[in-house]
Amino acid sequence: MYQDKNPQEEQNFWISYADLMAGLLFVFILLVGAIVVRYVYVQKDLASKREALGLSEHALETKNRKLQELRKELQQQVDALARERQDRENIARRLMLQQGEVEKLKALLLDYEAKEEGYRQQLSGIKNELNSTRQTLMLQEALREEFEENLTVATANIENLENNLTGMQNVMHLKEDEIALLTKKLLAQSLAHQQLVEELNITKVKIKNLTGIRMKVVSTLKERLGESIRIDPKSGAMRFASNILFNQGKYQLKPGAKRELKEVLQKYIHTLLLDPQIRSYIEGITIEGHTDSVGDYLFNLALSQKRALEVMKFLYESDKENRDLYARYLSASGRSYSDLIYDETGKEDKEASRRIEIKFRIKNEKAIQELEKFLSREEP
Repeated sequence: MYQDKNPQEEQNFWISYADLMAGLLFVFILLVGAIVVRYVYVQKDLASKREALGLSEHALETKNRKLQELRKELQQQVDALARERQDRENIARRLMLQQGEVEKLKALLLDYEAKEEGYRQQLSGIKNELNSTRQTLMLQEALREEFEENLTVATANIENLENNLTGMQNVMHLKEDEIALLTKKLLAQSLAHQQLVEELNITKVKIKNLTGIRMKVVSTLKERLGESIRIDPKSGAMRFASNILFNQGKYQLKPGAKRELKEVLQKYIHTLLLDPQIRSYIEGITIEGHTDSVGDYLFNLALSQKRALEVMKFLYESDKENRDLYARYLSASGRSYSDLIYDETGKEDKEASRRIEIKFRIKNEKAIQELEKFLSREEP
């Protein structure tokens, strides 16, 4: 048997699926936003570093110009010093000529030496400033290299983020393909499920028709026997109390019992067997003998068997025209007290338990074969 899918479970599945896709879209939007924010932050950082680098280069150019001016001034001073030395040499030569002017020349020489020391100190300061400028240049160069490295790393990070974004887009395309494939499979499964439901409905109708055979037979019995003959409304069985047919502890039929059996039971049997349409549904008719629980089981079993056989013997001998049908369909069975009847209080109803029941069996083999052929998708 196939069962319908629960519509609530299918609806929950689609709701969960929609929530999952919404979550993925939200994560994708967050990732893109993070990439954009990171990119803007990197660009601002790069712009600030470039501006700082531009200021440093401008300051460096300014210091370079100042250094060139200092170098020119120093060169001028050196040239002046050279000229002064030349002058001193000229003066020295003059001193050799003029001894009296030696003291003046010495004083002038000391003055020149003092100036030279000043110039040397100034030159040392210029050298120190030049060294500081060189260190600043070296630091700026290091900063520039670090900036270039950071720029390279930032560029690589941006490329990685772009690659990740491309990968995410590819994954989203793959997810869309998977969703399309899943939708196709679900559609195929839905069509198959619909076909199974249709087949199941047909099967239910067939089973209902097959199980309705007994009710059809019971309805026919009620219609033909009338209200004067009572049968079980569900099973269609007929029941006779033992005290009507037999004396206490005996199995021979009473004289009045034969008239009862001929008028009632024979009409019941004829309805089941003489109508070809009804007979086509009948597999067999069993005459069952039942006793109460008083006495030994085996004694009661033998008694119930003899009583059932006596009823069948009467039917067989009293209706010579239909003996072949009786021989084919009728059987007798003793049940002893294996199927007692109880009252509303749960106690054994001994009078009701002592009985003769006539039951018919519907042909199940034909119904089962038809059902099996249908379930195996064969033509019944």
